Amino acid sequence: MLQPAPEDQAHFTSYEALKDYVEDAKEETSVHRINFTSGDTFYMHDDNVLVHKPINSHSFNNYQYTESAIKKLFTILGCGSLYASMSLGSSFGMATAYINNILSPKNPYAKKLNGYNFIETGGKIIGFFSQKYSYVDNTDVLKHAAGLMRLHPNKYGSPFQFSEASVVNTKMKLRCKQDYTGFKLRNNKDDICTLGVELRNSHLGDTALSTKIYTYRLICANGAIANSNKMNSRLIHRGNAEHRIGEVLTDLEKGYNDVKNRIEKLLKIPYKFINDGVVPSTSQMMLEMNAPIRVLPEMNESSWYSPNKKFKDDYTKSHQLKASAYNLDQSHIRYPGVCSNIFASGYREGERSLYDWTEIFTERANHESYSIKEKEEIQENVGTLVEYLAKKSTLLN
Repeated sequence: MLQPAPEDQAHFTSYEALKDYVEDAKEETSVHRINFTSGDTFYMHDDNVLVHKPINSHSFNNYQYTESAIKKLFTILGCGSLYASMSLGSSFGMATAYINNILSPKNPYAKKLNGYNFIETGGKIIGFFSQKYSYVDNTDVLKHAAGLMRLHPNKYGSPFQFSEASVVNTKMKLRCKQDYTGFKLRNNKDDICTLGVELRNSHLGDTALSTKIYTYRLICANGAIANSNKMNSRLIHRGNAEHRIGEVLTDLEKGYNDVKNRIEKLLKIPYKFINDGVVPSTSQMMLEMNAPIRVLPEMNESSWYSPNKKFKDDYTKSHQLKASAYNLDQSHIRYPGVCSNIFASGYREGERSLYDWTEIFTERANHESYSIKEKEEIQENVGTLVEYLAKKSTLLN
């Protein structure tokens, strides 16, 4: 059974802390090339160590490996589905024996790895990349982004304000707000949503240098992430990083307007409960159109109604639809918080919107039980759900 080492992850509430972290990580990171043609040796030992011996070295270098790294290794070798079976409980050494057979110089699979580089930090392999890949370091991206967005603490009148950031393995996500984008969710309420940008990069190439729209609701400090095809958001790791980032930042306004339009559409759609006697209810309509409602990790563990599922009779179909709809209607009770209180408030009769319902899950993402990676996945899932529902708004209203 494979025994990967945990991936490093950190959350930051200041630009200075993020800058120090990525600079320290760069100092501790090394890149090594695997050259089977020259006689390098590369194999696994005891299910939890990868061993590399360059032809010009007399020593065997032992490295732990992360889950991301071993998955990438299997993908390069052309057997990406192997990870799931190798992670199942098995006798000690079975995974090692199987993988070493694949990595044998006589095996055609091993030839695919020849010439690849692996990145290691602190004696742990965190990923692989090919010679064709242009290495764009997080420190360089952050330096250029900070200069263009004027994030340095001694810069006054900056158009961007640092919100938060994270680094998981080498995947860096920098989130900044722009106060001028703030708009009231309701004209008579002091409930403001501010827009901004999330800049992503990973020098492993497992995350493209890209941007997404970041939404931040002041009343509950919720953040969500949204895509927009109205703006140039994905950059190839090639050419001048500063110039490429600058191009994206000048294109943000189109993305802001696109995401704001989605939010305003959902604000106009009242959320109708199944117990209100309205047929179909809002939750039933979302389920019937197969909306991506499984935004939380635990929601994947439940058996939800699907219009594509075959049922033995109409009664069973109707029963599961109602049960799933009721579960969605109870989200504000199951996941308490500021947004849930707003959604359930008797003072909100007539203005309890579909957007308010989605915000229950955005707030839930901040719960301490979720890892940084899970939190960010939830925020993205909510953004995807909002985009989907906005496209279907005429059917939901």
